[in-house]
Amino acid sequence: MEFISEEDAKNYCMGITTGHLSHEEIKNKIDSYNFYKENACSEEDKNHWEDEINKLKSWSNSNEFKNGDYPQGIDELILELIEWRASIYSFQNTDTERNPFKKYVFHAQWLTGGIYAIFCLIGKLVSKDPRDNSLRRLWNAVSGYIDSSGLCGEGELEQIEIKMHYSEGHFSNLNSKAMLYRNKVIAHNESSPRVEWYDVDKDIELLCRIWGLITMWSSLGVVEPFRKGEMVFSALDNVFTPRDIMALKNKREEYLDKVNKWCISSLIDGSTVSDRSPFVILSISSKN
Repeated sequence: MEFISEEDAKNYCMGITTGHLSHEEIKNKIDSYNFYKENACSEEDKNHWEDEINKLKSWSNSNEFKNGDYPQGIDELILELIEWRASIYSFQNTDTERNPFKKYVFHAQWLTGGIYAIFCLIGKLVSKDPRDNSLRRLWNAVSGYIDSSGLCGEGELEQIEIKMHYSEGHFSNLNSKAMLYRNKVIAHNESSPRVEWYDVDKDIELLCRIWGLITMWSSLGVVEPFRKGEMVFSALDNVFTPRDIMALKNKREEYLDKVNKWCISSLIDGSTVSDRSPFVILSISSKN
């Protein structure tokens, strides 16, 4: 794919990565952006939030939105992948007084559904199908610009190109245990290969780094990307003790910290390449 300019490539990228919100989510974002605008410390910030509000209003009134003629955004896919994995990681690494996944059918089904979701989301992100809105296809379209952005570590872009090769890359039955499991167990009922969470996390690390590079190159970052721990573990008070829930929140944060590190670290040697992060946490300061 060829672009007129780098700015044109960034605009294309933003259109592919940005998710399409529900009516309720659009309303909530407009309310939040109005708050940010009213509390902005500069005219530039105020104009930024006004532009964001107008974009949301324009999109919600379009026929494309009303008819559902759009795919999921890549941001939505990878953030949901991280959310599922962080929650499961927290349960795997916390010693709780009770184990509802062995005792209750509902919780066991939730865990199975979460595992299926993780493998399905990985499959969507690495899809080669030209009909699909995938991270793999976006990387192929814009990697040339990222190469000259200074965001990659020494030799890292070449490593990513090898791993994302269409026919001989990492995400195949031969090279990725996660993809083998997805293709043999989730997409088909062909066999039951073994896969460890370590293998899944290595694949997620690669996807996070690629997504992080694209996001840091094309935008300021994703604002407040993850749900609060209180929301994630809400309504579990009758199953887990307050101490258990606090420990679960801490382990989930531990995994999210891993993700942030993956996004800004070289795939070659794990060194931190950039002080920037694709995740933006907002804070409101007083005008006085």
